[in-house]
Amino acid sequence: MLKLLIADDEYLVLDSLKLIVTKNIKDVAVVGTASTGREAIEKAIELKPDIVFMDIHMPGIDGIEAIRQIKAVNSEIVFVILTAYDFFDYAKEAINLGVSEYLLKPISKNKVIETINSLCEAIAQKRRKLQGELELKERISRLVPCIEGQFISYFLYNSGSVGDISFYEDIFKMSIRKGYAVTALLEQSEGGFKEDSIKLSLDKQSLYDFFRFELKRQCPCLIGDPLLDRISAFIPVEAEAIDGYEARNASIQLANRLMEKAKLSSKIKFKIGIGRSYDLVNINKSFNEAYMAASLPSDQSVMHFEDINPSNTSQDSYPMHLEGMFANKILTGNLRGAREVFKEIFMWLANNYREDIDKIKSKLIDMQFVIEKSLPFELGHFAKSKQENIMRILKASKYEELEGLFLQYLSDLAFEVENQRKSEIDGIIPNVLSYLDKNYDKNITLDSAAKSVNLSYHYFSKIFKDEVGKSFVDYLTELRIEKSMRFLENSNLSIKEVCHNIGYNDPNYYCKIFKKVTGMTPTEYRSSIYNTR
Repeated sequence: MLKLLIADDEYLVLDSLKLIVTKNIKDVAVVGTASTGREAIEKAIELKPDIVFMDIHMPGIDGIEAIRQIKAVNSEIVFVILTAYDFFDYAKEAINLGVSEYLLKPISKNKVIETINSLCEAIAQKRRKLQGELELKERISRLVPCIEGQFISYFLYNSGSVGDISFYEDIFKMSIRKGYAVTALLEQSEGGFKEDSIKLSLDKQSLYDFFRFELKRQCPCLIGDPLLDRISAFIPVEAEAIDGYEARNASIQLANRLMEKAKLSSKIKFKIGIGRSYDLVNINKSFNEAYMAASLPSDQSVMHFEDINPSNTSQDSYPMHLEGMFANKILTGNLRGAREVFKEIFMWLANNYREDIDKIKSKLIDMQFVIEKSLPFELGHFAKSKQENIMRILKASKYEELEGLFLQYLSDLAFEVENQRKSEIDGIIPNVLSYLDKNYDKNITLDSAAKSVNLSYHYFSKIFKDEVGKSFVDYLTELRIEKSMRFLENSNLSIKEVCHNIGYNDPNYYCKIFKKVTGMTPTEYRSSIYNTR
């Protein structure tokens, strides 16, 4: 419903226009009238109409001046001039003020209706266009962070050009041809990170939210997706704006401001590492440097790569905890998670052994044996694939080739693990069903059934429902009711005896469950059996 304000010093005109609008136009309401320019201004500010009919000649402030003052407060209002005089005397000012239409007195009913309908359609079109623009901006605002994350991920794990840089500059609204990397790394607790712990997940999300908000607020930048224990960003710099020393100091000052803000607004503990500035084609070097600067043992919360003491760059900082996480994800069939962890490990290897590819080969081969040794079953015929992969690793001559070979090995291994797990599960379920068939009359619980096949309570519950199609409790209940139906066919057994024979202690509870499953009471079922004989 659009709102209309009418300003005219002739009461006859006011009443006539109100009547025309009320009787003939459904989607427009007259929210007020004014008889002076000053009153028109005050009511326009108070009522916020969509359309104003404004008489030019009114006592005090005239219509043109009233329009000017209202426009200064609300530029979205649409104006129609009412006049008994030749409009052309006011044409220039009216055009400058954006007046949409004018009506000559005496006013024609049809002209009023036509004018208002035309304005309603124009306003509706404008609003639809605005809504479309807002929806587009919202979609873009949601899409841009995803593109940012993919853009950063590309340079974390690759090097080279991403194609048309100007395309990304247009999306990100900034120059990205040169810059440096910043990495915020969560500090480990004394016991290290607990795999998939709730605290780690919450801390990682808090770090991402804080880092993204504060860094975006302080400078143009691109933020990557959160990784295992860190978040990385690309900070663009002008190619010739400042020299290397000034750029280094500026980056450290930026990181220190983030740290000061973190102390005031966040409880999470993290370190910031800063890489050197590079052209975009080599920016992966800066990401490696930033990660190294953040991960080296130090009592400093902010570290620039150029400030690293060479004596601190020993290879003792190999991330052993990542190997454990990697093996765990392989074991649980989480291939996507395993690939993510491996990329973390490979990045460390490539960064520390850049000049010695043989050391990387040796470490990858060691990882194969360590991981396979940690698995609780033999891999059988997969051993041949493992040996073939080792030979391909030994023959590889490029870092990218090594990474690809190991990722392929990882995919093959995950497939084999899943087959082994499925084979084990296929053997477990028949054993469980046999166990239940023999012991249904005993005090069986989900926990005792899980122990019978040496599985955890939660894991057993999941695979039982996945394989059988119903929960453990539902299956046991139906099994007991089925067994009780055989006992009920023997007239020498009482309902109480039948109840105890299937593992229940309370006959009332048994009768209730029996009726829920079969739709009749045990007595009714027994009677139906006898009646059919």
